[in-house]
Amino acid sequence: MKKIIKISAFIILILISILFGFLYIVSEPLPVGQKGIKAEELTDKIQLAINQKAWDSTATVSFSFRGSHHYLWDKKRNLVQVQWDGKKVQYDTQTLEGRAYDNDTELSDPKKIAAIKKANDYFNNDSFWLIAPFKLRDAGTTRSIVMQDNQEALLITYASGGSTPGDSYVWFVDQNYMPKAWRMWVSIIPVGGLETTWENWKIFQNNLKIATSHKGLIDLKLEDVKTGQSIEEINNGIDPFTDL
Repeated sequence: MKKIIKISAFIILILISILFGFLYIVSEPLPVGQKGIKAEELTDKIQLAINQKAWDSTATVSFSFRGSHHYLWDKKRNLVQVQWDGKKVQYDTQTLEGRAYDNDTELSDPKKIAAIKKANDYFNNDSFWLIAPFKLRDAGTTRSIVMQDNQEALLITYASGGSTPGDSYVWFVDQNYMPKAWRMWVSIIPVGGLETTWENWKIFQNNLKIATSHKGLIDLKLEDVKTGQSIEEINNGIDPFTDL
């Protein structure tokens, strides 16, 4: 038995070494970019193409991520409702205070705190796949021009914000300056430079454009996307945050 365990452990170590060796081979280093006027001009063109002003004036958004995480987001009041696996969490994104339920049973501390943290982590990740193009000039970002595949692309690095500050993304755009793909250098993925598409762009209020699907190592879909100027407008006339 001990001999079998030793052999199994040895095989596992070999497989781990092969995996890390493969990741090292396919991983690309983060490119070095050039800050300045060209980077800012490309950012301007992207923001114009997707209608950044319309996003900035949008008050509320709802969407589902991969069919399992469901969101109501009141941007104006900094309130979010997240639902998944029988859980429902409503909280303030600035204070991380709110209420949490498990199958309609309200949770108290410490389970409530844990549920709000998990909901916020989900929200930071999932919403980024919806709104990343609108965050090119967030506080703490830097913008640079890089050459990738013999074309100019926009490198965005986040020094702060979200659940994983320090992540970097290289954006590729089409002839109309609409984002079509990005390459990622992020802390939660051990391979640098993985590419994912931004496609199936849909038009919302005030000509706002949002991409609703992504293809790459894992395909992602954002469904039931709605935008509005009040939470009641996108939630059948109901404000779920009245008890917060």
